[in-house]
Amino acid sequence: MRLLSFGAGLVALFGTSAALAADLPAAPADPVYYAAEPVSTYHFFDEVRIGATGFLDDRHRLTDEEEGVFLNGEVLFGNPMTPFDNRFVDFLLRPRPHIGGTVTTSGGTNQVYAGLTWDYNLTNRIFLEGTFGGTIHDGNTDHVETGARLGCSALFRESAGIGVNVTQHLRVIARIDHSSNAGLCDDNDGLTHAGVMVGYKF
Repeated sequence: MRLLSFGAGLVALFGTSAALAADLPAAPADPVYYAAEPVSTYHFFDEVRIGATGFLDDRHRLTDEEEGVFLNGEVLFGNPMTPFDNRFVDFLLRPRPHIGGTVTTSGGTNQVYAGLTWDYNLTNRIFLEGTFGGTIHDGNTDHVETGARLGCSALFRESAGIGVNVTQHLRVIARIDHSSNAGLCDDNDGLTHAGVMVGYKF
């Protein structure tokens, strides 16, 4: 009898605990800053960015003409294609078109450019980015003693970076970009910049 009474007491105790637990408020969910999976929301103007970069000479010869800070602005457009279920396929086949410009503050080379941007989310907050396209510039195209010798007025342009989603809309990207003519013109010093951009994603 004593054993039965002890068992009945345990059952009553567990039942009361379960009832109390059911009345407790649910723990708040962690905030989500970026959808890691493909989403169907489309914005014609998907993101705007501003930033600053510095000139890097990949031949270790920083010229006087390219010193100083370069201001950078960019607009990225949404891709109207329906998202793919596979994240890797979605990354490859749904890049975002972009246009932008780099303006010198010290008399260096100014650029306007356009191309495609590929983003790949490593986590909800951290993402990798790569771009490819073309640029038009006002720098030196002939062989001269000072300044980057760019050969052509139109160049290929590519970049790579890593970014952090600070909030659902605000993001920060550290990026390096390079422009050159891929050996299609006589001179091909190229232009390389590295810096930080702040973006607002709609």
